[in-house]
Amino acid sequence: MPDTNTNAVAPGAVIAPKGRWHRLRDSDLAHSFLSSPVTVAAAAFAMLMILASLGAGLIAPHDPYDMASIDIFDAMLPPAWKDGGEAEFLLGTDAIGRDVLSTILYGSRMSIFIGVTSVILSLAIGVTAGLFAGYRGGWIDAVIMRIAEIQLSLPTILVALLINGILRAIAPPSTLDSIAILVLILSIGLSNWVQFARAVRASTMVERGQEYILAARLIGIGGMAIMFRHILPNVMGPIMVIATLNLSGAILTEATLSFLGVGVPPTQPSLGTLINDGTDYLFSGSWWITIFPGAALALLVLTVNLVGDWLRDALNPTLG
Repeated sequence: MPDTNTNAVAPGAVIAPKGRWHRLRDSDLAHSFLSSPVTVAAAAFAMLMILASLGAGLIAPHDPYDMASIDIFDAMLPPAWKDGGEAEFLLGTDAIGRDVLSTILYGSRMSIFIGVTSVILSLAIGVTAGLFAGYRGGWIDAVIMRIAEIQLSLPTILVALLINGILRAIAPPSTLDSIAILVLILSIGLSNWVQFARAVRASTMVERGQEYILAARLIGIGGMAIMFRHILPNVMGPIMVIATLNLSGAILTEATLSFLGVGVPPTQPSLGTLINDGTDYLFSGSWWITIFPGAALALLVLTVNLVGDWLRDALNPTLG
């Protein structure tokens, strides 16, 4: 009877290795992601908001930076589905006639940019500090950890406000508006490095006693190369989780600082400044000016947090 098994491999045949995409698709991480509908929906919505904010210049109905196209007679228009609303302004307009939907798209881009860059700064500082503290030990570890413990005793927003105030006091008054975004990134980045440092330090202290590290020392590889070429790739799991969770916190911190008036200047709106602009009109009936930016901020933070929670569980080997 002829062999009907089409999956059989002929003797001596060479099996081509799977490509990178096929290995990723068949991985446990991809299976865990696709088996969680909540995570898939959260990731899709977060990616949609990020892409929409990046393409704000192409898809936004109006340009909120083009003052020549803004008509004060269009101010305080309600959303299009309410009486007095216009189809041209789907989510209504603000106090100076800007389209709320367009300001949300442009404001989201600013908030996401500041959040991502501040997390990158926190990651760079925290990972470097954690590697040195965990690998070198001694007084280096003691100094770094004491600084981390002092900073942990203070709320993150308070640390960010303190750093923001110091940087603004140092900078010349004439340059405050031009460097406001840089000051905001430094303020948030310098206030969030401790979590990275503590996680990397703990992982590094475990890794430095492994056989491959001892072998690297025996063949004469230097400490810097061991830390960044051998230990760092093996501690990327916790770093990815903390970075994802910190992204939502950084976006929220930026919104808080901008809401308090020490963030981005009004000429460069973020979600925080948009919420602040609408609070004066919230109880006068023009609720859409602050509610829609607030909802966009809440949904962005929620979806990023959901993805971070999934990533933490998926990379935790102690969980089934």
